[in-house]
Amino acid sequence: MDISGIKDITIINSNFACAGFTSGNEGIWSRNEASDPPTKDYVSLAEKLGIPLTKVIRPYQAGGDKVEIVGSEHGGSGVIKDNELKKVDGLVTAEKGLVLSVIAADCVPLYLIDKKAGVTGILHCGWKSGAGTLVYNAVRKMQELGASPADIKVIIGPHICEECYEVGEEVRNEYANSFTCNELENIFSRRNKRLYLDLSEAIRIKFTAEGIISRNISDARECTFHNKSLYSYRRGDRGKQNLAYIIMKTEK
Repeated sequence: MDISGIKDITIINSNFACAGFTSGNEGIWSRNEASDPPTKDYVSLAEKLGIPLTKVIRPYQAGGDKVEIVGSEHGGSGVIKDNELKKVDGLVTAEKGLVLSVIAADCVPLYLIDKKAGVTGILHCGWKSGAGTLVYNAVRKMQELGASPADIKVIIGPHICEECYEVGEEVRNEYANSFTCNELENIFSRRNKRLYLDLSEAIRIKFTAEGIISRNISDARECTFHNKSLYSYRRGDRGKQNLAYIIMKTEK
């Protein structure tokens, strides 16, 4: 799968799966109306991946905790047709050849694979989801498909880093409902009387609590705010976003 020619960060490129993070040529992944044609960026990505748009899925995200199992019957949802996957921020599948995708412009894309079980997933995690049950729900859904926490590998994709993500005290108060005092000390930091959130650390804690082995969690260490070739809501980009995607490869 040659995905050169568009702005793209390779996240996974193995015999099992291909995954990436891209700002695309235009950064437009959403249609205004359900009857609108697919965006040029989705068309371009599908061509580069060698996958028809009927195999691409994008949920209508809500910054929440809902995760759904998807299959070929969902193909094209959110891309070439209206989407039954409403207020959904995570997709998991056991089907090969499906492109699971989510849009993000500072939030964290999370790539999940269990090679042994043949299961992949992708999540869109903002600060609310980081404090909520998104990770828990994703692991449960993967287990429904035969995955085991001991075999699940997680890659934390490009997102706004802890140096840039200034938040208010209400965010820390929300996290205090889900994390211990010691964990909060690692998740939040203060500089010049300002509060900053490390979403990567919060996500690591959530996954390890679900039985994911620490060494199976890695981080792309790419900041959407620092990297000006990527779109960042906090930096002022409006109406344009990046796309995270993953596909479990079919046998040659």
